[in-house]
This record gives sequence, structure tokens and C-alpha cells, in this order.
Amino acid sequence: MRTIGSPPELERRRCLAIQRIVEGYYTTAEVADFLEVDPSSVRRWLAAFRQHGAAGLAARPAPGRPPKLTPAQEKIVHRWLKDNPIDLGFPTELWTTDRLKQLIDQEWGISFNQHYLAAWLRQRGYTPQLPRRVAREADDREIARWLAEDWSRIKRKARRRGACLMLLDESGLLMAPLRRRSWSLCGHPPQSKEKADHREKVSVAGAIWLTPLRDRLHFAYQTLVNDYFSNTEVAEFISGALQWLTGPLVVLWDRGNMHKGDPINELVAQSEGRLDLELLPSHAPKLNPLEQVWTWLKYGRLCNFPPQDAQHLNETVIRELGPIREDQERLQNFFHASDLPLPRALLT
Repeated sequence: MRTIGSPPELERRRCLAIQRIVEGYYTTAEVADFLEVDPSSVRRWLAAFRQHGAAGLAARPAPGRPPKLTPAQEKIVHRWLKDNPIDLGFPTELWTTDRLKQLIDQEWGISFNQHYLAAWLRQRGYTPQLPRRVAREADDREIARWLAEDWSRIKRKARRRGACLMLLDESGLLMAPLRRRSWSLCGHPPQSKEKADHREKVSVAGAIWLTPLRDRLHFAYQTLVNDYFSNTEVAEFISGALQWLTGPLVVLWDRGNMHKGDPINELVAQSEGRLDLELLPSHAPKLNPLEQVWTWLKYGRLCNFPPQDAQHLNETVIRELGPIREDQERLQNFFHASDLPLPRALLT
């Protein structure tokens, strides 16, 4: 019976066995015992080595069942999985082993067991994954143009004016936490007792900015309990930044309604030229590193966390966000996780 192992591993073991015997320090029985094989196998390897040299120790691939799909058919399956299932006649954008099994059967009359097909997919690097939400209105060409032209222009303007460059965004947390899988006894899923009043919430505004020296990232935030950030609250948040920071300030944010209107326009007028507002492209949340902060907070730190009430949730948010104000590595990681390149000064 052939020893279990890949051909290279089997050949390595055979060469090791022959080397030990040729050196004269070990007997055939001792080498067989060390490698956990039958002594007759070692004697057969020795005979093959004496007759054919090192070539006699080569291990041939073990015979097995031939693959069901040819290389060309495998390429077609890979191409299917890159396509939208709707384009192939299915009612939803969901790839399952059952749907893939149907396609293979219809196309070539080849039948697969679903469990075997799942293992076949995993061997080729496929795993079940939750789709990322992407706005249908997002314009990839406009986003690329903005990165190539506007982002460079904004950085040059801030550098020319000696201004702080600030990215700003808002988010909200509800009483029902985002849930992730947790270890538990099979058939007994853990229970998460949540407050029934889902109208309670905590809103949070955050800002990441660079000083004119561009040598360090800074982070600030503000929370509101059972309230939300309208353009009035956002204007107050930026007004506080203008009072605390010296010199001009360039603010970069999305096109949400809380970033428009009279309170914002009045703040720009009152700043007497200190405040410049710049817009990110439409439907491009991945360009703002603050989105990575909210993902880290909701999906990482506060997943499976059922607060007692909104005040309890607010205290927890403050406790989690506070330490990252001085954590340069984490702040840079938020930038790296976004699609917005870090300024060159920070990279060096």
C-alpha cells in the first residue's frame, strides 16, 4: 500500500531513508521504524536506487478519479461566477451551489452533488460572502476623475493657504445592535435581550484632520442622544473647530442635506475667508475615512452589544471613540481602508 503523502513529500522521505542507510549509521529496520513504514518498502527503495539511481526514488502521482470538468469547462464556470446571476436567467443576484449545479447540468449534462460542488468551489478560492452595498447611481469615472484632479487641487489649496484639511461625516447608532455570529452549543443560539423601544438612538459626528505641517492625523467627535445632526448642529460643530484651530480650514464632506442650507452659508460668511467647503463625489462613501471609523465602531467594537438605554449607548460610544484620538496607527489604518490616498507627508 502506498504511503500517504504528496509525490514531492514521498520522494523526500525515500531520499532521506536511502541517505541514512548509505551513511551506515542506521539499519533498514531502524529507518523503517523512524519513517513509520514497512521494512519491505525501505528495501524496495534501496533496490530501485541501486538500479536507477536518484530517478528510481521518484514518486508518481497517485491514480484517482478523473475530474468531471475539463480545463476549458472550469474556465467557463469561473466566468459564470463573475457574472450577475440575473443575466444568466435567475430571479435574484444570489449564487448558490444549487444554481451552479443547474447550469453545469444544462450546459454539459454533468451532474454534481451539491456538497461536493461546495468543496470544489472552496478548493478554488470561493467562499460564501455577504455582498457589499453599492449605490446604483455611483459613477466610477467621476470618482476616478475626482481623485486624479480635485483631490490634488484641494491638497494644493490647503497647502498654499497654510490651512488645516478636515474630513467630516455623521452616523447613527440604534438600540438594536448589529449582530455577528457567536460560539454556542449547537441548537441553542445565544439570546440578546434588546430594549423594545427602537426610537431611542445616538447620533455622532466625527472629523479627521491634518494640520498645515501634515505630520499627524487628529480626530474629534460629538454625540447627540435621541437627536440627529441637522445643518444647524453641523454648523455648530464646525464653528467649534474654527474657534479651537488657528488659521484657515478646508472641510471636505459628502453632499448630504445636513451640509447645505442657511446655517452653513452663514458660517462661511462669518468666517471671513477662513472656511472653505469642498464636496466629495456623489455616492462615494469609501472615499471618506470616517466611514471606516463607523464600520469599526458598529461592526467591531459594538456588535452584539444591547445597551440598556440611549444614555448607556452614548457612554459606550464615548468610551470607544475617546482613545483613538491619540492612536496614530489606527487613524492611518482608517485612511488606508478607505479609497482616499494618504497625503505624501504622512507616508514618509
